[in-house]
Amino acid sequence: MTKVAVVGNTRNNIGAASAADLTLAGHEVTYSVFPEQAKQLEPLRRRGGLELEGDINQLVSRRNGLARLNVMTSDPSSALAGADVVLLDIQTQELETRFCQLLPYLPEGIVVHVQSHGYWPASRLSPLARTSGRDDIVVTEAAAPTVAASLSDGVVGAKCLRRRIAVAARPTTRLEPALARLRTLYPYLLSAPSVIQCGLENINLMVHPAMVLLGVGLFDQAEKNAELISFYRTCNLPHAGVLAEALDAERARICAAYGIRHHPVWAAIDDYYGTDGKVTYTEAVSASPFYQALSPMAPGKWRDWELDDVPYAIVPVVRLAEQAGVACPLHRAISEVLGTLLGIDPWSSGPTLAQMDLLGSPAEVTERVQSER
Repeated sequence: MTKVAVVGNTRNNIGAASAADLTLAGHEVTYSVFPEQAKQLEPLRRRGGLELEGDINQLVSRRNGLARLNVMTSDPSSALAGADVVLLDIQTQELETRFCQLLPYLPEGIVVHVQSHGYWPASRLSPLARTSGRDDIVVTEAAAPTVAASLSDGVVGAKCLRRRIAVAARPTTRLEPALARLRTLYPYLLSAPSVIQCGLENINLMVHPAMVLLGVGLFDQAEKNAELISFYRTCNLPHAGVLAEALDAERARICAAYGIRHHPVWAAIDDYYGTDGKVTYTEAVSASPFYQALSPMAPGKWRDWELDDVPYAIVPVVRLAEQAGVACPLHRAISEVLGTLLGIDPWSSGPTLAQMDLLGSPAEVTERVQSER
């Protein structure tokens, strides 16, 4: 049994799903949201926990039922004591602020895994821990969260359990002991050679931009007609596939510059969702049982996604490429175009390479993320 503190629950319900599933798997789980999210706990208290439903093959516990959580609170500081692992489900744009609030209460030697969608979390949080004198904290990340779920009135509906998830830490030299703890929760986790690989394999970075950019007119039309839209069906257009694969080829050159593998987007979708080896982007998205089963969504959802994707995923890729002397005109153009549509300056809306301590030549950056103290 592992003592787990799950902190936060965002729109993808990763926190609630993780807390329920790991409780039913036999772990001692404390579940905390932040004070302004306290209303999320009201139905849980009425039920006595989180009710977990859905395909048991998409759950590590392989169980449905009422997960009677050890602690349910809106005071994160009270949920952390004695934890072996902390799982964070925090909005990308709030990650640094929330982490700094938690820092004084994190147990010594704790493994903090950012369970929500990545966006370079170890590189964003590890420098903050170091400057606060907390070198004992190990922050880990992955290119995607392990789980996707719905949540309504205290009932969690399991949608997907992503397998073949590779985890990285910064520095890499501290990964194996941290991964040993995480594997008590998720035995199938793999080891990633560095956070550079996880950052360049962010699943949203690879899947969203082409369909979003070429689907904006469809979103606008649906919004005008007060309709919902099935993003992964309606927007999975042939030319979105052309653009996605061109972006993927550009990403391959960046991976080569930093000496890491290039995992094609179709292969990542196959790993996570079991698409039976489809070898194009369009085929893989069409064959993904997870993507195709998602309910129609509000047409403005793309804005929420891209306010994360553009400044926190695409722009850092451009900056890493350009400091390595690799041209990436498509990623740069998408940053500019989507930034214009969103009404943001994409280049000043997210973390800089300096803030993430990723400035330098590819050799310097690689060495730093592998072995820094």
